[in-house]
Amino acid sequence: MAAVERDLQRKKEKMASEDGISKLPDDILICILSRLTIKEAAKTSILASRWRYLWTFFSGCLDFNDLVYMKSFGPLGDGRDPRSLRCIDQVLGSLKVKDQSLEELRICLDIDPNCDVDSWLKFAIQKRVQRLDLQLRLCKSAWYNFPSHFVSRSLTSLRLASVYLNKEGLENLLCHCPFLEVLTLEKIRILTSIRVSGLSLKLNYLQLDSLVKLKDHLEVDVSNLISFEETRFGLSTTCFEPVPILADEMLREGCFSLSFVPDDVFGRLRTLKLEIRNMPEAVFYSIPELPNLKHLDISFHIYTYGFFPCVAFLKACPSLYKLTVQSTRSISPYERKVKKHSPHLSLRVAELVGFLWLRDDVKFLLDLLESATLLEKIIIDPGRVYLLGKPGEKFYRKNSWEYKSARTRAIELAAKFPHLEFVIP
Repeated sequence: MAAVERDLQRKKEKMASEDGISKLPDDILICILSRLTIKEAAKTSILASRWRYLWTFFSGCLDFNDLVYMKSFGPLGDGRDPRSLRCIDQVLGSLKVKDQSLEELRICLDIDPNCDVDSWLKFAIQKRVQRLDLQLRLCKSAWYNFPSHFVSRSLTSLRLASVYLNKEGLENLLCHCPFLEVLTLEKIRILTSIRVSGLSLKLNYLQLDSLVKLKDHLEVDVSNLISFEETRFGLSTTCFEPVPILADEMLREGCFSLSFVPDDVFGRLRTLKLEIRNMPEAVFYSIPELPNLKHLDISFHIYTYGFFPCVAFLKACPSLYKLTVQSTRSISPYERKVKKHSPHLSLRVAELVGFLWLRDDVKFLLDLLESATLLEKIIIDPGRVYLLGKPGEKFYRKNSWEYKSARTRAIELAAKFPHLEFVIP
């Protein structure tokens, strides 16, 4: 049996030595391997002795988000319990990044008190990781304290989720990661206030998601900021300093008032995405003009507002090119006509998601068709918003009478407007 295995190995090495790719220099082969997953790269070690250690110079994306998938990493696979986190330590300990830095390290797993997360961060610093995504889900009531002394001169993108991080730790992070361009904080514990400011910051994208302790103060003053996204719960004070090139803003959930944002900031917006649930209706009577807005993506519960938020924003967006509306079932009367409030629409594309052809749906669409004389394309998706991207979406589209009926009516409407392009999923 051993002799047969040796013969097979010799044949593999002979085949590998005869193919063109094996004649390439090591640097090129390492570059090719780095475009694979780490598991795929590690498996090439069995091709021939030339390939045995090439994968250890992997410089691509290390993605540890499925321990079952990571059960066997080629030469590292030993059949151990896939729930063990030691395979991460094995892989990280085997890598020998040369002159180039590692593109990305992503760890999205449950942790326990025995996990050596500090060593993972040390690896990220030593190997000059450019993008770090650390999502450590709760397991056995363990929460990881992100170090307040973290320093990296290579990091350009950082995502932290479900860790402990205080205000001082965040300020240190911003101070000692001078090339950071993208920062996402999600479900961060004990963080009660945030101050992101400084002329030296290169931050372009800032996302704050589900920061349940953030109740005191949020200050954003970054000259390079392009996109700011937040989901807040009960935040009481917001201070936005002038942001010269702000292009996108996403304001979702909670007790947010549009009056917190200066008019000059809104005047520079090109894309605005809103998820509205608890805003007082009075807010929509005082929306500042958005002269440069090109795409409005608005999601809301129609039973709370009707289509009023859409109408109110259309009135404030004279240059709007695309409108995306994601809505739930409508049970409130539709009283505000688009034409009455927005007589001159520049709209070219309208996307209506969750459109079930209820009375108010139809009234809003007909008003839109009448007022948006420049309209070129309409996307009507009768799918339920809460099912999009979920396992139940395919079943709903295939078996729901509600969906099939709404889709049929959309097709019938399309036949009445042959000059428009209709897209009906």
